[in-house]
Amino acid sequence: MIKTISKLAQAAKSWSAKHPLLTIGVFLLASLGPFINKAVHIDDPLFVWSAEWIAKHPADFYGFDVNWYGSTEPMALTNCNPPATSYLLAGVASLLGWREIVLHGVMLLVAFVAAAGIFQLARLWCERPLLATIVAMVTPVFLMSATTLMCDVPMLAVWVWAVVLWERALAGGGVGRFAAAGILAGLAVLTKYNALAFLPLLLILGALRKRRAGWWLLWLAVPMITILAYQSATARLYGHGLISVASNYAAETRFLLEGSVKKAILGLVFAGGSLLPVLFFAPSLWRRRMWLPGVALVFGLSLVVLWWSGLGAGSTLEVQLQMALLLAGGLHLLVLAAVEWWRRRDVVTFVIAAWIFGGFVFAAVLNWTVSARSLLPIVPPVAILLVRALARENFAAVELRRLSWPLVASMVAALCIAVADFQLAGSARAAARRIMARYQPAASRVWFEGHCAFQFYMEKLGAHPVDFALATLQPGEILVVPSNNSNLTAPPPDAVELLETQRFAASTWLSTVQGDLGAGFYGAGGRVPFLIGEIPPEEYYVFKVVRPLQFSSTSVATNADDETRDWPTLEAKYAAVLRASPNNAGAHARLASVLDRQGKTAEAIRHYRKTLRLAPDQPDALNNLAWHLAADADPLVRDGAEAVKLAERACELTGRRKAMLVGTLAAAYAEAGKFDDAIAAAQTACALAEAAGEAPLAQKNRELLELYRAHQPYHESAERLVPVAR
Repeated sequence: MIKTISKLAQAAKSWSAKHPLLTIGVFLLASLGPFINKAVHIDDPLFVWSAEWIAKHPADFYGFDVNWYGSTEPMALTNCNPPATSYLLAGVASLLGWREIVLHGVMLLVAFVAAAGIFQLARLWCERPLLATIVAMVTPVFLMSATTLMCDVPMLAVWVWAVVLWERALAGGGVGRFAAAGILAGLAVLTKYNALAFLPLLLILGALRKRRAGWWLLWLAVPMITILAYQSATARLYGHGLISVASNYAAETRFLLEGSVKKAILGLVFAGGSLLPVLFFAPSLWRRRMWLPGVALVFGLSLVVLWWSGLGAGSTLEVQLQMALLLAGGLHLLVLAAVEWWRRRDVVTFVIAAWIFGGFVFAAVLNWTVSARSLLPIVPPVAILLVRALARENFAAVELRRLSWPLVASMVAALCIAVADFQLAGSARAAARRIMARYQPAASRVWFEGHCAFQFYMEKLGAHPVDFALATLQPGEILVVPSNNSNLTAPPPDAVELLETQRFAASTWLSTVQGDLGAGFYGAGGRVPFLIGEIPPEEYYVFKVVRPLQFSSTSVATNADDETRDWPTLEAKYAAVLRASPNNAGAHARLASVLDRQGKTAEAIRHYRKTLRLAPDQPDALNNLAWHLAADADPLVRDGAEAVKLAERACELTGRRKAMLVGTLAAAYAEAGKFDDAIAAAQTACALAEAAGEAPLAQKNRELLELYRAHQPYHESAERLVPVAR
């Protein structure tokens, strides 16, 4: 029996050696095929929505608005990724349909192109290229990323082929190869901006191969020209170059951990989990007399580093031990790269080390968040490094029988992680379908918070994302709030009634996205890329709105503006948004508010009116315009009848529960000569302000009440205090 198994193994090895690309294809089909119907997940919706738009407007890829972060913004500002992946999805889906199986089928082919590129690069840089390719494919970061619709694997595919062609061009010349390498390098940046960080590798490789300047240097201008052309074209299309937009987002939106050192440590944790073969192959890489002391030293050092940095503080012992183990894997990677460079000191080893260390610094320190997928670009050099180290330390260790357990262990781990993520995405799709089937027929409107898979499917089924700056939810409508998601704001308890909590089971023992526990494969604050332990079910809270509900008082964007108070800068910001998206109601409302605070009344009124044309039931815009029409110092602006109409609608939408809005209604009645109504409204405004603890507003309404009792309307002076609703 053993001889039979051995013969079968040898036959499989011989066949795979003769048909490496077919072996890679079969391997990918077997490992990724089960996920081909995976639900649209995490940032996938941004790429699918862009693809759907591109299919109809191919020359204007981001010319639409989207509510992704809780307010409606232009896609050009929301999606901080270039459009190449969406163009690919649009081209295929336009022909074959927009089902998940089609979209993931495209990405499976992209994964094959990436793996084939890794194989070709490994042929140039190591003795066992197929082994290096298999090592790359069994890393959790490669397998998981290949089950998404995002741009990570497409960028890797384009970039690795650029390096392959560049290396071949340096060795054998050829204008075609140099040109193709330059074009692909530029296309990599247009697939994901992170590729910018890897372009210097082409210069390093060329300098080490050629040892002197030459015509080869000119080909590096090709990707730079591509990048500049894209920046210029998007500036003309959307009012600002999109590479700059992404750079500004990364600079302004960082999950900093009190400095770069802690981010680097966290990056090592993610590297250890994303590149598990580095950990599993460790026993084969070092002599036995070094193995046990090395394990004790590295794991002990990991515990000390976590304790010193405080990264494990507040986490359970179970989570801390997992962090320490993965940190040990990350430290082992850096040690392995450094040792390999010290021992070999050849061109390939230097480029591999530069690729790994440079990619790690970008992903762990410079990037806006630490995530597993940011480490995907270093998978090829890591896999090749492992194979080179295996061959150097003990060539016999490369034999199949010695490789089986680390490869199988990594493959099993990667598949378990991918299955858990598959179940998580599927639970959001199931939740959207069940909730909408139950509540959409009975409710006049269904609202929801959160994004990712849940948003994608809720919108497909007719639900509306809450715009925290503009939306007003009416009595009888439904609001759904997921527990494990982003951009969530708890509704006021007196405005809603909890109807039920629906629970959907995903993986019960492993999670890739669980912020409360620290799992964050896709980034944004996670402590480990995946977490093993007791995982709670996904919960969705279903509320019935019992009184008019508006979130604008807690709007992040509005509060940020109030805290900034740099009104000219904010004016320029929202003006730029409107140049890219003229029908963005939220931007018109915010710009009007900013103009109001600067005393630019005419411009503010113009933007309030545009807001209301686009979003007629926006209470704050109704109130602020009504105030101007009722109390502006300029008699040409005032219009009592229209002010009453606008103010009554604002109060109706908010259930007459906001003191400021009722006070505006009182001023409108007074301007229209309805002083009895003005007195009653002012008295109500005083009572509401006192009940809410808004003493200055209560005092202001008491002063206005005396004017109305004397049958005098209130008109602002030049030094006015505009009660802009917030």
